[in-house]
Amino acid sequence: MHIINFAYECGGFDTRLMRGGLSPLVWNLSREYAARGHRVSIVTPAHGHLDRLRATHTIEDLDYRRDHTVPLVLDPKTWPGRPAEVPLTLTTCAHRLRLDGVDVYFLSDAQLDLLPDRLYPPPGSEGRDLAFFKPLVFQVAGLRFLQEWFGGEPAVVHGFEPAYHYLVPLVLRGDPRWRCVSTVAANAPITQKIYRPQLEALLREFGDDTTVVRGPGAGAGLESWEDVPPPEDSPAAAMVRALAATRLHTEYGPDHVGVFPLLLAHADLVDFVSPGQRDHYSTFADTPMERYVASLPVSGLLREHAGKLFDGGCGVSDRWLAKDPSAVDRAAVLRSMGLDPARPVFYHAARYAVHHKGQLELVQAMEEVLASGADISFVLRCATGAGGAAEVPPANAYFRRVADAYPDRVRLDWRLVDEDTLFSEAACADFCVYPSKFELDGFLIAQAEAMACGAVPIATAQRTTAHFGHALPPQDPGATGFAVRGSFRDDDRELAHLLADRIREAALMFREAPDDYARLSASAVRTARRFTWSDSARRRLSVFQELLDDLPRSLPAKDAVRYGWFGLLDEQAWSEHREGIARSAERLGDAAAYGRCAELDGAAYERLFAAAFRRADFVRCAALAGAADREDLMAPVRTRCRVAPAPVGAAHRVEYVHPEVVAVDVVVEAEGLSAPGDTERAESAAEAALSDEPVPSGTTGLAALRRDDDGVFRGESRTGSLRGGLVLRLTLADGRVTWDNASVPERPPYRVVATDLDGTLLRGDLTVSDRTLRALELVAASGARHLVVTGRPAAACSHLLESIGYTGIAVCGQGGQLYDAGEGRLLSSVTLDRDLARSVVERLEAVVGGLELGVVTSPPESRFKVTPGFGERVRHGWDVTSDRTLLWDTPVDKLVLHGDDDLAETARRLCGDEVTVVHSVQGMVEVLPRGITKGTGVARALDLLGRTGADTVAFGDMPNDIPLLALAGHGVAVANAHPSLLAVADEIAPANDADGVASVIERLFGAAVLPMGGTL
Repeated sequence: MHIINFAYECGGFDTRLMRGGLSPLVWNLSREYAARGHRVSIVTPAHGHLDRLRATHTIEDLDYRRDHTVPLVLDPKTWPGRPAEVPLTLTTCAHRLRLDGVDVYFLSDAQLDLLPDRLYPPPGSEGRDLAFFKPLVFQVAGLRFLQEWFGGEPAVVHGFEPAYHYLVPLVLRGDPRWRCVSTVAANAPITQKIYRPQLEALLREFGDDTTVVRGPGAGAGLESWEDVPPPEDSPAAAMVRALAATRLHTEYGPDHVGVFPLLLAHADLVDFVSPGQRDHYSTFADTPMERYVASLPVSGLLREHAGKLFDGGCGVSDRWLAKDPSAVDRAAVLRSMGLDPARPVFYHAARYAVHHKGQLELVQAMEEVLASGADISFVLRCATGAGGAAEVPPANAYFRRVADAYPDRVRLDWRLVDEDTLFSEAACADFCVYPSKFELDGFLIAQAEAMACGAVPIATAQRTTAHFGHALPPQDPGATGFAVRGSFRDDDRELAHLLADRIREAALMFREAPDDYARLSASAVRTARRFTWSDSARRRLSVFQELLDDLPRSLPAKDAVRYGWFGLLDEQAWSEHREGIARSAERLGDAAAYGRCAELDGAAYERLFAAAFRRADFVRCAALAGAADREDLMAPVRTRCRVAPAPVGAAHRVEYVHPEVVAVDVVVEAEGLSAPGDTERAESAAEAALSDEPVPSGTTGLAALRRDDDGVFRGESRTGSLRGGLVLRLTLADGRVTWDNASVPERPPYRVVATDLDGTLLRGDLTVSDRTLRALELVAASGARHLVVTGRPAAACSHLLESIGYTGIAVCGQGGQLYDAGEGRLLSSVTLDRDLARSVVERLEAVVGGLELGVVTSPPESRFKVTPGFGERVRHGWDVTSDRTLLWDTPVDKLVLHGDDDLAETARRLCGDEVTVVHSVQGMVEVLPRGITKGTGVARALDLLGRTGADTVAFGDMPNDIPLLALAGHGVAVANAHPSLLAVADEIAPANDADGVASVIERLFGAAVLPMGGTL
């Protein structure tokens, strides 16, 4: 077959043309294809290197000269003050190098020869310098050359990196001569986009009707590929803005279409360089992008076109593998770098990219371990510029400072050197450190090369490099090294500390457990040497042949099961993979899939719910609890997050608790927001340009909550910085990163919360639930006061108040007593005239007959004396007497009659002008001094607090709470309340046993949040 590799960079045969891993990928695959007898062509820019190449290679000038115009359509938001369209007139020539059976076609013109040192436009050039369009010009010039030079021949056109060939499958679609394959080599953000008017102009240049470009909808054109942005002030919009402040996503304006969706829909195959990279790009599972990608059209396309995705892999060159690491004179090489050969060597060699390659954290970890006196050495190569330069100026002042502080421990080099030099350094390495972040870079060649020389890896546990085995448990036969959790942060200090710990652990093993080190080193060598370009080429060629033979492809069932894409499974797969589906469904909390494979009983629902909760998938938790009719399961979901206005200032207090969460960041938005971290260690603008990493922009960022000793994350956020409510990024212990959100309550209109105890705040077993206690903490956190209001005398409820941690003023004895629970001191008490009390009894008994009586004696005794028939049973602490005269031998606070509503009404009719009569708990009618009610007692307490009834929300359950609710600005009856109270309440809350008081407090004072319908 004829394979045309369409590559922006392919200089694997010459370091002067290399800027990254794309060069060896393209070149080594091309050599392997050619070695198997296939015709191989590479179309690539000359990058201004023709004269340098002619000095060492035979370059043939071809009879190809094309005068053409590339229409540059400029987005006015990005290119203000520029014309809407700039026609770029070019003359493109072609030149050929024949090497190792491969034809390399170099295209040269005024645009393609720009930037010979860096090849790629600087990240900040967009909007300022038309050199930014060099990759786009390559696509146009390369396509025109391909059509004219190879136009009559069928071929597989293999493009490398979506950003540099997205036009190819669109232009070549429908032409039976071409089969288009797209390789994703580095994990560029899946949301990368192109300005739609620009793309339309380019397609017109190639005679295409853009309305027939396959869109998500039938017959739709390019406009149908544009994403619909979430509402501006929604949690989803805040999440997207936060993503744009990272390396994961760039926000685009309207009139932009996704690059990867276009490739996915129109390329014949999409190729990845490791199995884990394909898994990552298929689902973005457990990353901050997962939820956002699931809301985009590309998510559906990934499932629809899952059969197109395959992993051709990556390898270590035959030349590298043919070298013998033991032949390298370790002592001589290390001494030439000023390092002591007796020390273990930690090695890193890669292109300079401070953040997504984790190099900042690596240097921070290096500084930490060296400052602690560790007797180890580091060899760091952070390559900048073009290859072959004798000296390269430092690219990062902080890196240089650390290296200069330890000249006999650190070798830091900025040069891009030849393979022999790299090999000699890697052969001296005992460990290699590759902390890639954001799942954006796999170090797939560099880490494998070091491991092939025996270096034990210390690297992040990310999907893209899972095949290297460093994240396996140490006892696993395939384990090769040490892993740290993945990271999605710039300047991740926790990652730096974890790296430092692993480096110390590795050094200790090297010195004190040499057998364990030797086992890992041998495993690293075996693992890395399995990844050959020969095997990688063979796998791709097999798939290319299937493509040419028009053989159908589909996603393997085992992958659909792992991804949780159960809708792609046919009946045979459901039968054959029954157990695997059940395990995957349980892991994901998917009840529908689980129920097709196993019994969906109560225990199963509990396991599914627990799994969803562990994953912080709270929307699924709510669905599972509803399906199981188990509202009790939701307790940890309801109480995971609390938001309340701070007592002073325009801020909110935030608390978050979850057993699996190790970090919580709040999305904050403010003008002029600066990047977090130590500014002394941050990159300058020039340093950022050298690293080829776009600098995240915008005014949205992340503020970390602190984790206290009790495991709760706490912090404050300015109210004005929380557009879209409270949006949180969660990092779980297993490395999963996901999002959560909660409403941000206004400052509560009520500054006092007055609650009855029995039947209201207390459950039926006389306890206060954990949820209610947490709700009361919300009240305190907001600066409001909790006021207990009870019919119990102070002496009878002091222990209860102590057990719930209540230290405020309590209104006791139906309003007759004010009690300072914190000091254990009665502030005031009103007594009932004993002669009047006896008179009330006489008048009532004359009408209703004999009564069973009780009295509550005045403080300090506060005893409850009753006659033998009072109540259904004699309770502990009651004084029972048959001699009624003993009821009146000491002062009393109130008279209690055994009776119901009818008795209370009779007492009011007969004696209401002289006393207050209330119906409190079931079976008790209380007679109090005239004017004493819960309402008057609370009024006295509010006066002490400097508050009024309008400032108060009150809760009750019995008729004696009517005056309390009448006084309050908002009166709440629990669902189990007496009908007379239900009739006058402003609101009815759930019953006391269902935490009714807590449910209202949560709403008013910063709710323990519920899932918000999957809005993120």
